[in-house]
Amino acid sequence: MIPNSEGPRWSLYPTWIILTSLCVPIAFFLDIAITRIIIGFVGDFIYVDGVRHITEDYLGMFVFVPVVGLLTGVLQYALLRRYLPRMGWWVLATTGGWLLGVLLIAIPGWLNWTGGSFNLDLAFILMGLSIGAGQWLLLQRRLPWAAWWIVANVVGWGLLALITAGNSLGQFGLLVLGLLPACTTAAMLALLMNRVRPTQPHGA
Repeated sequence: MIPNSEGPRWSLYPTWIILTSLCVPIAFFLDIAITRIIIGFVGDFIYVDGVRHITEDYLGMFVFVPVVGLLTGVLQYALLRRYLPRMGWWVLATTGGWLLGVLLIAIPGWLNWTGGSFNLDLAFILMGLSIGAGQWLLLQRRLPWAAWWIVANVVGWGLLALITAGNSLGQFGLLVLGLLPACTTAAMLALLMNRVRPTQPHGA
């Protein structure tokens, strides 16, 4: 149920798009800052199982993914908590979705199923599926037809294939990584919210 007796204002949806889109570039710069701090302690190189790696390259994704997941979850929760009850788990669900998606992408490579090749389009779909499913766990009891939220995430992430060059994601692609998923989920959020009658305030 929507705890705001007036229902969501129209500004919710463009704000959702802007904040969700900004999470990736902000997390990218936070990743650089955090990695620099780590390098200050461990040095420019790190040894894993006796193999030397460049610290910045090796730890980059290990820092970026939880940071972007946490940041996205916090900002989206700040928007949703006004309209949906008991949404505190949204932060964990979003972060977990990001981590699960990256894990699903990495497993075939770890098991040598891919022969060293990497399909970026499939990776996008897996990310949309895992993030959408994680967030759906909370939405399913709060909004009717919440299963469509997973579809919106998969479509939004899948559309990222339009901005990739071949099988790689350049710096421009990285900076706008959150834009298309933000647009499709904002549209779906508007559809789902409009199906719910506003009620009196509930606890967050």
